[in-house]
Amino acid sequence: MTSQDRQDLDRMFHPRGVAVFGAVHQAGKFGHMIIQSLKRYGYSGQIYPIYPGDGDCKPLKVYHSLGEVTGPVDLAIVSVPAKMVPDVLRDCLRQAVTGAEIISSGFAETGKARGIDLQKEVVRIARKGIRILGPNCFGACCPSGEITILPGFDFSKECGPVALISQSGGVAADFGHEARMAGFGVSKIVSFGNGCDLDAIALLDYLSEDTETRYVGAYLEGVSDGQRFMQVLKKVTSKKPVVVWKGGLTPTGSNAVRSHTGSLGGDAPIWKGVLAQAGVVSVGGLEEMVDTMMALVHLRRRGRRVALLGGGGAIGVFSSDLAHQWGLDLPTFSPGTQRRLRGWFSTPGNSVANPLDTGSPVIPLEAISGMMEDILTREPVDALVVIMLIHPLGVVAPAFMGMDDQRSSVLQEYMDSLLEVSVRIRESTGKDIIVVIENRANLPVDNGLEGTSRAIRLGYLSQGVPVYASVKRALRAIRNAAGIRAL
Repeated sequence: MTSQDRQDLDRMFHPRGVAVFGAVHQAGKFGHMIIQSLKRYGYSGQIYPIYPGDGDCKPLKVYHSLGEVTGPVDLAIVSVPAKMVPDVLRDCLRQAVTGAEIISSGFAETGKARGIDLQKEVVRIARKGIRILGPNCFGACCPSGEITILPGFDFSKECGPVALISQSGGVAADFGHEARMAGFGVSKIVSFGNGCDLDAIALLDYLSEDTETRYVGAYLEGVSDGQRFMQVLKKVTSKKPVVVWKGGLTPTGSNAVRSHTGSLGGDAPIWKGVLAQAGVVSVGGLEEMVDTMMALVHLRRRGRRVALLGGGGAIGVFSSDLAHQWGLDLPTFSPGTQRRLRGWFSTPGNSVANPLDTGSPVIPLEAISGMMEDILTREPVDALVVIMLIHPLGVVAPAFMGMDDQRSSVLQEYMDSLLEVSVRIRESTGKDIIVVIENRANLPVDNGLEGTSRAIRLGYLSQGVPVYASVKRALRAIRNAAGIRAL
């Protein structure tokens, strides 16, 4: 990517002015929703609604054409019928607009000659000096530039280290919402749809040098130039961890990809080989993508040697199976450590070898603190996974039978204390602590506990302690993070 190309994208992500083309005056139409999203997200630049007919978009003035706008416009957001898009782009080109997001669909993804020809015309216009995102996309989000994608008015406004590029607008939107609950901010989220100009290759190249971005995620359906894609991918992975969710790896999925963005899905073994060769971590869905990013952002060591602490023999059994399946090591605790751990239990029968079976799903804070410190201080492990279960009849003590708000209060107090312990031990040992909170209190009467558990999760993440909803998700994320070489 040339320095001029990079400057153009910088201006698109940090526009001085945004022109919105479409039914800007009509509630429920994309043009109107885009303006409302920008305003609610806090964009402080100038917004110029462009609509040739009658109507208003108070308090903003509606312009009949771009030529009436006197201020600078770095980004055009186009939501007009597909057949009108080329004329809008030509108008933008005449007014020296840096780049455009085409929200409109009806191009190559239709598979029809008319749509394919329209997309070719868009490409011809782009080559004359305007950069294009789309068509058939939701656009870009950049907190530092105060812009957001179509449904992203409630995304976090704090710039963070994670970027995502996505051929799917829905995946881009879902990722933005999930990132908030995963405790990490985003630098860029880009929905590029058909990618007729700014495609996966160009965007990855840009992110390789983006100072706001430390981790790169991508949802891909296909690429236009496999050799160039491989070159750029290796360039990015030499500087930053890359996580890819490749859609369309089955015959059925590949057919769906063609109708979604007009891309070719490709052969699954070839794709998997290419991604592995480039040093990319492959994931199988949005949940795994977010879980992996959470681990990359919050874990320090990213090692494969794991200790497990939780109540229940079966948890230890299936956790051990998962660890073996995913190449994680559960080293057996030394005889001295096992002897000290045994001192915390009043009755025999608990396994203290690793995984550590505490018998009860939630144990006294003094005991769990002592066990955590003993394991992380004395044993050759990189991380400790602490498994907590929330039950409808007992939060801290199995006999606790209070009202919902009382249970929430007890749970909050206990977990707050455990967080203090976890942060202290993490800082003193330099090792990672991951918490699993499995909420089994799922009846309507337990509704308050769900809200409490979410608040607890955010509190832990704010202190850099990742929280997962299941042991499986936690171990999978540890495995994925450990698969990325140190940079």
